[in-house]
Amino acid sequence: MKKIAKKFFNKRNDDRFISAENAEVKILFSSENPSLLGKKMPTTAIDLSPKSIRLQVDHAIEINSVLDISIKLNDRSYNLTGNVRWRLPSHNDQYHIVLVFRERMDIRSDFKAWKANFDQNFEFAKAG
Repeated sequence: MKKIAKKFFNKRNDDRFISAENAEVKILFSSENPSLLGKKMPTTAIDLSPKSIRLQVDHAIEINSVLDISIKLNDRSYNLTGNVRWRLPSHNDQYHIVLVFRERMDIRSDFKAWKANFDQNFEFAKAG
């Protein structure tokens, strides 16, 4: 599984940033994970890019799930939609998930703002 994760990260061509920033994620909607609706999860945003985010969470969110989330970083909230591309167990019953963002026209989305302001909004160490 580690080889798969390493291969995934090596394929990225966007700038990515490593962070140990605390973030707050609220699940606004997920038909695949109804028990998570409205749930706020304190998390760590580990790896950020204009198109995705890797989070450490305490739920085993199903791969290929679609999540509508509100994520609060640096005192700013973003409403984003993404697909869970992979999930790996972490420590203390936690999981790392990668959420790949996509634009939606049928609900409010801050995806364009997330991408457009990415370099200005986040002051993290650039990853390799």
